[in-house]
Amino acid sequence: MIFCNLGSGSKGNCTYIQNSGKALLIDQGFSLKNLILRMEEVNLSPTDVSAIILTHEHSDHIKGAGIFARRYKTPIFMTKKTFHAIDPKKLTKVKVEFFTSGDTLSLEYIKIKTFHLPHDAADPIGIVASSGDKKLGIITDLGTVIQSVLHYISELDLLFLESNHDKFMLLNGPYPLQVIQRIKSRVGHLSNKQSLNLFNRISHNGRLKHLILGHLSETNNDAQIVRELFEKTKTENSISYKIEIASQNSPGTVINI
Repeated sequence: MIFCNLGSGSKGNCTYIQNSGKALLIDQGFSLKNLILRMEEVNLSPTDVSAIILTHEHSDHIKGAGIFARRYKTPIFMTKKTFHAIDPKKLTKVKVEFFTSGDTLSLEYIKIKTFHLPHDAADPIGIVASSGDKKLGIITDLGTVIQSVLHYISELDLLFLESNHDKFMLLNGPYPLQVIQRIKSRVGHLSNKQSLNLFNRISHNGRLKHLILGHLSETNNDAQIVRELFEKTKTENSISYKIEIASQNSPGTVINI
């Protein structure tokens, strides 16, 4: 499988997964022009995309999905609760395929296991994509770690994990109290230390080779803080894996697993 995060943050999210020449997008929160430029930058083609899977209805994950689907005749997969939370105009003339959170989508080129995430959306999901014995997980937009999440991501070759905010920066930053409370709630976003704590609980099986940390707040976080935190635990525990910090402004590395 091939993995590439095309951008991650409050201004847009999209991740590309490919196997045997066929690809899918997990979310599509960018304008069509912006997304195509990002894909071209890393030599990926939108014409290879056979499906889009939406993890939830927030604008930074869906705002470009409909126009991409119309341009390339691509079906969009989502739960019915997510569908009903989206303005119908955004999905005009789009083929929509429904699934239930917890289902496994047996696409002909990649198997997708879906599972619930605690977040303030209608029906938010995480995913584990697999082909043969290779597995990768994508979990962003979750406010707290629950046992089922740990179960699904315990045996991965690659993990894309949210590390949204530094708690000190959040509490002392410019956001109104109501927004701060929402972010740090059980249905908000993981702090750097919460993300590290989650990772430490699943990182000792020796299988993981790639850790991508994403959905960093531009206001309440810093990539260097995140990198230093995870590099420290990597050294302390003598674990061998590559760390990448996903950017809001540019695509990440194309990774073969």
